[in-house]
Amino acid sequence: MNRHVPTYGLYRADSRDPAEFWLHAESIPVRSRLHNWEIEPHRHEAFFQLLHISGGHGETLFGGAYRPFTAPAMIYIPAGETHGFRFSRDIEGTVVTVLADRLATLSDTDRTIARFAAEPRLVAGHGQMPALDDAAGLLGRLAEEVGAERAGRLVMMEALLTAAVVQFARAVVPGRPDDAAVDPRAQRLRELVELHFREQPSAAFLADRLGVSPAHLNRLARKAFGESVGRLVVGQILRAAKRDLVITPTPVQAIAFSLGFSDPAYFNRFFRKETGMTPGAYRSSERRKLLT
Repeated sequence: MNRHVPTYGLYRADSRDPAEFWLHAESIPVRSRLHNWEIEPHRHEAFFQLLHISGGHGETLFGGAYRPFTAPAMIYIPAGETHGFRFSRDIEGTVVTVLADRLATLSDTDRTIARFAAEPRLVAGHGQMPALDDAAGLLGRLAEEVGAERAGRLVMMEALLTAAVVQFARAVVPGRPDDAAVDPRAQRLRELVELHFREQPSAAFLADRLGVSPAHLNRLARKAFGESVGRLVVGQILRAAKRDLVITPTPVQAIAFSLGFSDPAYFNRFFRKETGMTPGAYRSSERRKLLT
């Protein structure tokens, strides 16, 4: 496709403050009817999309070709993927647009999700696939939660999004053959890092909980993940820091404290060493990208 492909947050929508927009959900007809049921080729550099088609039919563009679908269908569009849609006038369904960082965090912790997230997906006629039925139902509940003002709303949105992605991935990614050889203790290590990273745990702390020596744990981590225990912890801290800087209005000092840094100045030095930017500069740079 040689012509210019525009980039949007939401298709042909005005820019919004990214701190107020990490997830958006709406019915498919709401936007598509404004454009004569056709969404022209475009991309979202900072967002991925999940669609559940519950009625009607159409075509979706990705990988340079239009692919037909008939309800029921599920579609996943990765961040940066050029895509478009041609919908029938009786189309029904839900589209959820999510900051890509949310999926990157899930992909970092699970290889099945990483494989799922690497390419666009279209699965039509999924009535015989229970996991996809579950994913579709979860997207519907997520859309309801987005539009409601209920206690625990943000926590529920996170949980429903995670569950929908996991169910979609389980349905379309065959097995976990490359995970079979991973030592179960490595999987447990990953879980412990996710649980304790805000405490900045040492290799000795994590090794004690797994009943091995720190040296053995480092060998296990390098074999399973290609990096030391210390780098696993640093990676988790950085992902959380970047996410909070981009999608929340939380002051940098408060983010530093939440990540286990008693000295915000040390957090600034740590972040700059790892990224080449101060936290404030990173926040400004990434938010500008969301608004282009």
